Amino acid sequence: MLVAGIVLYNPDICRLKENISAIKSQVDRIVLIENGSSNITYLDSLGDEFDIIINEENMGIAYALNQIMQYAQDKGSKWVLTLDQDSVAPGNLIETYLKLTSLNNVGMITCKIVDRNFGETLELKSKISGYEEVPMCITSASMLKVSAWKDVGGFANEFFIDSVDFDMCLLLREHGYKILRTYDTVLLHEVGHSQLRKLFGKEYLVYHHSPIRYYYMIRNGIYLGQRHHFLLHAMLRACRQLTMVLLYEDKKAVKLNLMLRGIYHAIIGKYGKYDN
Repeated sequence: MLVAGIVLYNPDICRLKENISAIKSQVDRIVLIENGSSNITYLDSLGDEFDIIINEENMGIAYALNQIMQYAQDKGSKWVLTLDQDSVAPGNLIETYLKLTSLNNVGMITCKIVDRNFGETLELKSKISGYEEVPMCITSASMLKVSAWKDVGGFANEFFIDSVDFDMCLLLREHGYKILRTYDTVLLHEVGHSQLRKLFGKEYLVYHHSPIRYYYMIRNGIYLGQRHHFLLHAMLRACRQLTMVLLYEDKKAVKLNLMLRGIYHAIIGKYGKYDN
């Protein structure tokens, strides 16, 4: 038994259908978490090849991921594939992952990810086959062991969105689990309208996210540092994100305001959904 789960929030219907079509033959069951979209009538056009859990309001990505994992545990699945609503899995994803599940202490498996906006980073261009242990990975197209999820206490609802996946990765490693990345399969993924830009001679991502998304990125990045004992590094990273926004993005004033508010809320310990 293998479950795939997708969290939905105002999805692009065509991309979502492509997403479901690409994964349905690779897993035993699919569960969709409808997480407070403004109009859920789109569900009527998707067919009935999956189970649906409907949240009447947006409960955040961490809450929804925990719903997926609980669903999988109830169905007796030992592993769960999580997908973003706009990520289309390659045809060999699951068969490639299953080759690694029997290795010792593996808690999560991910793959080579290529961004639709700018292609591969220099680091990934040389990686074409095999696998290696990595410190972190994103949620989309990662396969998480149900017993490991339960062992570390699940996804942290305080984050709401952003850094949810990185927190899980750190928890797994702190509990002795390994995260493996295979290069024998590739996921095309898209993070906002990302671009690579240079700062002090190094390449960094400029995301062009909405102002509220930057609030979560800054606040949760600092909280992640607090939870896992690298607060100074997290603060420096927040400063770099502020700098990249001021240098390369539009709506600088409103983004800066929310990013500074994110820093303040992290300092006073205000987490969960943003409410001013």
